[in-house]
Amino acid sequence: MDAQKLWRTVRTPLVLVVLVALVALGTLWAWQEILKPTPKAPPPPCVPQTLQDGKLLSQQVTVAVDNAGSKQGLAGQVARSLTAQKFVVSGTGNSTSIVTQDVVVVGYAVDAPEVKLVAAQFPKAEVRADATMTDHAVRVVVGDQFAGMKDKAAAAIAVDVPSICLPALPSASASPSA
Repeated sequence: MDAQKLWRTVRTPLVLVVLVALVALGTLWAWQEILKPTPKAPPPPCVPQTLQDGKLLSQQVTVAVDNAGSKQGLAGQVARSLTAQKFVVSGTGNSTSIVTQDVVVVGYAVDAPEVKLVAAQFPKAEVRADATMTDHAVRVVVGDQFAGMKDKAAAAIAVDVPSICLPALPSASASPSA
């Protein structure tokens, strides 16, 4: 048998094996893609909000409160206190990513006005930046040694710009849960 005749004999089964292998690999890849968890939705973009008299007011700032400790209801307690200060509390929960004994305030930037205003509510608050918080909401994480909020903290902070980008304010405020 010469080489040309051998090639003609082997060519069709070889092409079929290669095609079956490609289909199998494609099927495997597609199955893995189907089983991947759906990607987390990006936060809604911030909305420019006009400042009254060059001040950012607490009712313009959206805050989420997380409990990093073992005391039940601590996040709800802090959320109620923030609501009393007229902050918009978007929810409460348990922290899975930040560990603290006292209080950590997280926002888009450490020097952002909304972060400064929320941090001013707590004595000895550690402030951290998280550039993924593009909606400019603020997250407060409290731990077991949380001593409480300041008694007479400012409800507004002076800002030198006419408007600031913040989360869209909800039409009706839901009360925070424990």
